[in-house]
Amino acid sequence: MFMKTYFHQFLLFVCVLLPAFILSSCAFFQTTDFPKDVPYIQDGINFHFKGDGRLNLYRGVPHALVLCAYQLTDANAFHQMLEEKDGMARLLVCTRFDPSVYYAKKMIIQPGQDLYEAMEKTEGTRQVALIAGYYEFQKKQAVKIISLPVKKMFFFKKAGGTDISLYLSSQEIQDMPDQKSEGEK
Repeated sequence: MFMKTYFHQFLLFVCVLLPAFILSSCAFFQTTDFPKDVPYIQDGINFHFKGDGRLNLYRGVPHALVLCAYQLTDANAFHQMLEEKDGMARLLVCTRFDPSVYYAKKMIIQPGQDLYEAMEKTEGTRQVALIAGYYEFQKKQAVKIISLPVKKMFFFKKAGGTDISLYLSSQEIQDMPDQKSEGEK
């Protein structure tokens, strides 16, 4: 009888409490290269922007840069707005201009600044579009559209969150240069 009680307690611990503890403890560990003291949302859209010392260069002087991030279900309306005569200016206002825009966020980056921002990912978001208000605006260099990774959940697929690290040079949005040397990868 005495052994049977301990055996039941042991089974309860192994089958119920231990897996529950392991699963809940995973939420406490941030699985990212982002520093621990910056805004970060698990399964959200997390940004790291590094502004060049010569950010948004105009007449030899660096300036702050306005950057808008859009959560989209589809990028078609974003592209159409970009093609309109005043489209770039309207996109830099950072508003929901179409039903395909779920959320818009305006950020300002200073020359040489490291900026970390986090956004909750709204349900249905499939892409993130970024537009930067460079003085010498070129669509290819000032617009970036990023598709969110797809998570497979049993029988269906769902767009997951992501970490986005970008380098903002004097006139262009670029992927962040790798911090590790080739030998460390």
